[in-house]
Amino acid sequence: MKICLISRGDLNLFPPTQGASVKLFYTLINLSNSGIKTFFVSAENNYYYEIKRGNFVKKYYPWLIKKSPINIFHKKIMSWLGLSNDIFVLYHPIINLGLWIKLFYVVLKEKIDLIQAEFTAFGVPALIIKSVTSKPVILVEHNIESFQLPTITNLSKNGWKIIKIIEKIVCKFSDKIIVMCDEEKKKLEKIGIDKNKIYIIPHGVDLKLYKKLISGKIKKKYELKFPTLVFHGVYSYKPNYQAIKIISKKIIPKLRKEGINAKLLAIGDFPPKDINDPNIIFTGVVHFKNLPNYINAGDIAIVPLQEGGGIRMKILEYFAAKVPVISTKKGVEGIGAKNGEEIIITDIKDFPNQILKLINSNKFRKKMTKKAFKFVENYDWKSVCQEYINIYKNFKEKK
Repeated sequence: MKICLISRGDLNLFPPTQGASVKLFYTLINLSNSGIKTFFVSAENNYYYEIKRGNFVKKYYPWLIKKSPINIFHKKIMSWLGLSNDIFVLYHPIINLGLWIKLFYVVLKEKIDLIQAEFTAFGVPALIIKSVTSKPVILVEHNIESFQLPTITNLSKNGWKIIKIIEKIVCKFSDKIIVMCDEEKKKLEKIGIDKNKIYIIPHGVDLKLYKKLISGKIKKKYELKFPTLVFHGVYSYKPNYQAIKIISKKIIPKLRKEGINAKLLAIGDFPPKDINDPNIIFTGVVHFKNLPNYINAGDIAIVPLQEGGGIRMKILEYFAAKVPVISTKKGVEGIGAKNGEEIIITDIKDFPNQILKLINSNKFRKKMTKKAFKFVENYDWKSVCQEYINIYKNFKEKK
């Protein structure tokens, strides 16, 4: 079977540095390792990838298919539609003719059997090609964007209406839809999408990277002592920025009042310039293969998220690194971990008290991390991708 994924080309895959790029990277790797002939198309490059047993091989388009013009012309049209520049990378596919042509070329050239669109608007070119070639389309909804984007972007009312229309149309005409959790499935059902074609497949974690954790050098580099808190993410993403602000304004100061001089290891790209607490250490971007060691350098992971959608991969990564986790209800949304067992789920105002509880009980910390690691063993990327393959088989059997 031959499958072509179409998605964002702005996401760094070598190495993957954020949740969406990690998901895309491991999907491509594991599908190709399973024997499925896998291809990847994006707008930003004048080549596409064929992934052969985990190796990315560039294949160039003919000279007539030039580099897709993602330029001011597209931005002006989107602005006219009410779609702000901060979601340009998500929605240019609805008008990017160059991307449509690239996908059409690859589908014909490589004799693709199935198109998989990652992110809502990338379903538009996929469905256009489907109308010509009859190739089935699977849509992967990283978030239900008509619910999420109004809370984290500068979206106008008209822009929100456009997004709702696009999401409903793309979901309606896609053959199958994959969401990350039950909460996201319910949102699609709420806008009238047939529940029978919605499948829940969560994001995963590469458990091989967490087998031998070596955090001593990192602790020495940053002079980390117990208790060290840890949080990671891309800080240009509004929910992560809000979370780090909460940590600096509400959590660390309260711990200081309790006599706890805890440092926070803040891992991730685009560290905010307006946070200057000496107890917050911004590491900058960390290679995904070294991220487990950085996480393991912390003693307690905190996730004070208030917004966002999908499933939080950071929770799974903390579980895999055997670091106890305190999270808001929003932060653990989509993950069926039990409060007081694998994780502590609480309001932000209670974070300092729960941190103190973990600091004062080594037994409780070990008990929680043991249960959390057992929980996350079901989320290995290889197992996750097998669920995708099971869906593909349904199409193959219908041929």
